[in-house]
Order: sequence, then C-alpha cells, then structure tokens
Amino acid sequence: MKQVLSLLLILAGIFLLVFLKNPAHGQTPVALHPDNPHYFIYHNKPLLLITSAEHYGAIINQDFDYIAYLDALQQQGMNATRVFTGSNVERQQDIKWMGFKNTLAPQPGKVITPWARSNQSGYAGGGNKFDLDTWNRQYFTRLKDFITQAAARGIMVELTLFGNNYKDEQWQYAPLFPANNIQGEGPSGPGSFLIFQTLQHKPLVRRQELLVKKIMEELNAHNNLYYEICNEPYNEVKDSAAVDAWHNHLVDYMVQVEKQLPKKHLIASNQAVVDNPGISVANYHYVKIPNMPGFSWLYRLNKVIGLDETLGSMVDSGINDVRVEAWDCILKGNGVYNNLSWEYTPGQPAGSSNAATIRKQLAHLQNFMATFYYVKMKPTESIIKSMPDSAFVKALEEPGQQYAIYMHHSAAKGKDAIWGYKAQVQTFTDNLVLDIPAGNYQATWINPATGQKLAENNVPHAGGSLPLKTPAYTTDIALRLIRKQ
Repeated sequence: MKQVLSLLLILAGIFLLVFLKNPAHGQTPVALHPDNPHYFIYHNKPLLLITSAEHYGAIINQDFDYIAYLDALQQQGMNATRVFTGSNVERQQDIKWMGFKNTLAPQPGKVITPWARSNQSGYAGGGNKFDLDTWNRQYFTRLKDFITQAAARGIMVELTLFGNNYKDEQWQYAPLFPANNIQGEGPSGPGSFLIFQTLQHKPLVRRQELLVKKIMEELNAHNNLYYEICNEPYNEVKDSAAVDAWHNHLVDYMVQVEKQLPKKHLIASNQAVVDNPGISVANYHYVKIPNMPGFSWLYRLNKVIGLDETLGSMVDSGINDVRVEAWDCILKGNGVYNNLSWEYTPGQPAGSSNAATIRKQLAHLQNFMATFYYVKMKPTESIIKSMPDSAFVKALEEPGQQYAIYMHHSAAKGKDAIWGYKAQVQTFTDNLVLDIPAGNYQATWINPATGQKLAENNVPHAGGSLPLKTPAYTTDIALRLIRKQ
C-alpha cells in the first residue's frame, strides 16, 4: 500500500511540474461570453480587446523585435495584437512613404514564412525559392514563441491566415506565386491575384488548406488565440460571390480540422460571410465602410463585432482622432478595437512617443469599461432624448442599473462612409437629456484623455426625462451613471 501511495505521489508531482511548465494545460481558448456573445471570456473573466498595434508583420519580418513590441503593449495595458502568417508579403514600394519601415515589407532575404527555402535561387523578394512540400521549423518556432510571449503579457493574438494581394505586382512576391516556389504552383498572368481568394485554382486551394491545417495543429495548445480567415477580401474584387464561396469552404475546413484536435478556437471574418454560423467574430475596417450592414443587424448575429483596422495613427489620424474613434467604437457595442499604428518599425519596435500616448489614452477606455459589469449591457439609442446637434453620442445600458455614455465633438471623415473622425479640439459645456427609470444614481463625469474625474454627484430621479449638464470639457467626455444601492 505504501508503494502504491508513493507511486501516486510521484505521478502527481510529475503532473504538477508539467502543468506549471505549460499553464495552458487545463485551460480553454478565448471564447464568446456565454451570457453575452458580443464580448469574449478568457480565464473565466469577461474580456474586451482594446489595442494600438503594428502593421501585422511581427512574425514574418526577422528584423522586427517582437519582445520589445509586446513589452510596449503590456506597459500601457493593451491586450491584443493582429498578425499575418506570411502567405502574402508586401514590397518596399507598396507603402512608398514607409518603405522597409513597413513590417510587412522585410528587407531582401529577411522574410520568414511557413515554407522552407529550397536550394534554388530566384525568389522575387531576395534569396532562394520556397519548397512548398517542406515546412519551415524556424518559422513555427518563432510563431509559437510570439504567441507564448503574448500570453505571458495578457495579450490576445488575432492570427490572419491569408490576405488580399491587391494587385498582380504584389502577388508576384507571395510564396504561392509559381515563380517563387520550386513546385511552380499557383496561378499567374494578368489578374491572377484575384484567384487567390477563390476556389478556382484547385492546387492553390489545396496548398491553402495544408497551411491552415499545419498552423491549427501547431497552435492548438495556445489559448490566447483566434483566427481570421483573410484581410480585406473584397478589395479590388469584382466577383464577391466567389470570395464568399472560398470563405465558406475555409470555415467548414477549419471546423473539421479542429474536430480532430483537443481545443477549439474562434474564427473571425473580415466582411465576408459574417452570418456563417462558424464565424464568431465579425470584423470591419474603419468606422463605417460603404455597403457595411447596419450595426443593429450585425448585433443580432450575437457575435463579437470588431473594428480591427483603422486609417493609421500619426499619418491619417492624430492622437485625439484615435481616442474618439476608440471610445465611440466600444461604447457603440463593439468587442474589439485595434488602432493601426504606423509607429512600430523594425528600427523602433516599441513605437514612438506618440504611440505611447495613444496606448495610455486607450488604457483609460479599458479602465472605464472595467468599472461596469458590461456583459449585462447592450447598446441603446432610445435613452438619449436630447443631445447637442454637433456631437456624436454612444451609450450602453443595463436598464435601471448602469449606463455608460460617451459624447464627442468631431467631424466624420467621408461622405458615403465614415473612415474615421477628426476631433474638434475646443472647450464645450453641453446639455444632455436622458430617459431612464426612477432611482437614485451616482453620476461620474470622466475625461477620456486623462482618465480623471471631472465631476461626481448624486442624482435622485423620479423617472422619465433626466436633464444633465456636463462640466466644461475639451473634445470628448464620458459619463458613468450607476444606481446606488
């Protein structure tokens, strides 16, 4: 009996050591919250993803120090990043003003992809061609370490499997372009970049499937991860039905792959087939693009709605513009906000001082939302009975219990679309009329730029219209209105 007991203690000790070495054992990946699928749950806690991240090349660009980058995100409480797999590669001239500062456009010979290099020269981006029949161990080591390091810092990873190549010249840099691999596989000729996001070219589709399967098998143990099928799949496309068919095929394929694996990860889609039951995260770029479905329709899908790319800070958007866009996004009911920040480069992986300021201001948004039990809240317009004509107002509510309201003075960028906001930097004092149930509430006005309280007072309310006057503020202001017990 003593020998059996000793053996059990030894086995228990071994199990404990394994568990401590890899804490992912016994945990589950980030998932939709069971009480409100418009938000995530992770480690049994509600999760909002708010970040200002790099241009998606952290893995494929060997000159990029992703540890310094992830440290910078963690320092100001950013909890998400978006990264591409290497199925498509950008060139120095694709974003002319950035050149090789663009993390998706590595210096010649510095790109690392899922496929190993062959002994044949001739890759358009420098170095030898790729061997599509041989996986690159160094790449998968880097990929897994990136996700592990992100997890250690509380950062979720949206891994985008494929990307629109936008034009033939960029497609000619992709490993799956026939001149870049020793198998000679892949479509070529005028307009061939459009075939990448269709089922038209069977050998290409098979290579895409093999890549998806390899990545999902390699990363199955990781919990701080969800997959996005493709970046901007409709751009330049004339046959959206073909793009949709390709997406539906990949959703089915990904679900089948993970049926054979222990853990199940969420799948996101950018614009395409967001109503597919296998899609859990509906991603859109910019505030409101042309032909984007109405937000109420998207909300009824009961999925996380993500704004996972913006115009790009310090080029098309200033610090104030990013802040109002982020607060507007989250108080509208989105579960993801990712500002595209051009300030992270191979030479400056932690970003500029402006990038740090943006991260600090976005942290105030995360902290504000943490003061609510937001999984019980939903977007509302009906409580806003009167507001300034020149302002945008967004609100979340748990009726009669808690209200989160955000107001900003900005000009929308665009006419038929809203590509972003241009914040109006001046002082305002506004009147706001709400319609909420009777109760005794505590009202706290917050400065979104600093996170500091501007004013706080008790608000006894008999029901019906509730007039409120803001303290003086610059550009934007937030209100936390909580029923007092």
